[in-house]
Amino acid sequence: MESRNGGASSEGFLIPVSESSDVFQSNILALLQSAYLYEESKQFFRYKSAVLVKNPDLEDKYEAFRARKTNAGYSEDDLKETYGFLLFDNDSKANTLGQTGIICGNSTCTTLGDPAKGVYISMYSDCLDLNRWYHGKSGYIAIIRLTKGKVKKVTENYTQNFTEPTVGFDCHVSDQLPSVSAKTSSFLAFERTQFYIYELLHDGNSETSKSPSAACPFAFVSFSYMDTKASLVPLEKSEVQKQGKYNVNSSINNFF
Repeated sequence: MESRNGGASSEGFLIPVSESSDVFQSNILALLQSAYLYEESKQFFRYKSAVLVKNPDLEDKYEAFRARKTNAGYSEDDLKETYGFLLFDNDSKANTLGQTGIICGNSTCTTLGDPAKGVYISMYSDCLDLNRWYHGKSGYIAIIRLTKGKVKKVTENYTQNFTEPTVGFDCHVSDQLPSVSAKTSSFLAFERTQFYIYELLHDGNSETSKSPSAACPFAFVSFSYMDTKASLVPLEKSEVQKQGKYNVNSSINNFF
């Protein structure tokens, strides 16, 4: 399949990984399981097909960002690499994500900053939605390589006057993050464990990159949630609808 821009096949960016391989066990499964907030997730999540994302342009862009920040005097802690996660209900945008990286507007979350100027990425691999998990839930999880850079704690903002990206920083997190624990509801935990990643293009200018260099897609994996003690049918009315909150509307394209 040719890309929309007439370039190489975007499917070439996605490399299938066998579930029995060391790559899957060490580089994918271990990352997911080490990033659980809830203890029961170890029992209920089942992971199946996976692919690695190998896009030289995105990888070079990511490494160039790290090099620039090193030259700018960022500390070892600022440059420490970590991973984040995104949830998708279907496989309709894998090619796009593999080609372009994460594009601003990927989420309708707004509490940490304008979604049109940055991207929202979850810190925990089992804390990817406002709603509770239910037996039979399935979908796709994207694993994202991250260099957070300089991080600013901000107060959650529920108004339409969105918090602007902060000059001199690369990432916003909630000032309520320290309050999150395994006892926190999925709704609050999701809100309070987001990275808001942005990339200001010029000093003193609010213009931001449409695809922040600090976030690079690493892998996609399909999953199912198997809580046999729970109902097969999801709640008739979601927690989001009950509370009038936003909903994440992301997807992966042509996963396989």
